[in-house]
Amino acid sequence: MSRRFVHVAVRCLVVAAGLLGAAGPASASPAAPQTDVYGGDPFRTAAGGRCAVSFTVEGGFLTARQCASQVGEPVYTPGGQRMGEVAAIGPATSDYAFVRLDAGWAPVGKIRAGGSVVPVAGAVSAPVGAGVCRYGNTTGWRCGTVLAKNVTVSYAGGVLHGLTRTSVCSEPGDSGGPFMAGSQAQGITSGGSGNCTAGGTTYFQPVAAPLAALGLTLLTSP
Repeated sequence: MSRRFVHVAVRCLVVAAGLLGAAGPASASPAAPQTDVYGGDPFRTAAGGRCAVSFTVEGGFLTARQCASQVGEPVYTPGGQRMGEVAAIGPATSDYAFVRLDAGWAPVGKIRAGGSVVPVAGAVSAPVGAGVCRYGNTTGWRCGTVLAKNVTVSYAGGVLHGLTRTSVCSEPGDSGGPFMAGSQAQGITSGGSGNCTAGGTTYFQPVAAPLAALGLTLLTSP
């Protein structure tokens, strides 16, 4: 799956970097034994699209709306074990969704990515000019700075509001991954331009939006 969008404010064409990676359909399997779920963990949609957990919350996790477009849709591990189902999605002008985990799965308030585990201490928003890093299933950890907030982006399927623009690169398959500023949760990878060879720009959905709109509690760790 793929999508392209135009950044309305600067009127430049950009290619969505947080796209679902191609994959075969996942099979419906019984719930796994007790299994921990961290931010950054990969998962697959019922249609086989590849995405990532952004941050864990009480009862489940957040991810990009493009990764979970229909309430009631099941999600699976890359190996095909059912993890849970989409419980809520943001409005069409946003890019977030909430997946409620099935019994036997335990969300953990940390990011597990690239062989490292990073604690999530809170969700204090970083200012313009601050350093941020994101994790993606395709390109791993990549860092840059916050360039602008409250940005409007026009995708082929609709206009999104309130995104944050960064100088961090991203590529197809990175969608849904977490953006961090130190140990503070920042947002959910949405899309961008360029790539991680030549450089580029990536937008994220601030995590504060789904937490407030859906009444969810971000899981943190010491």
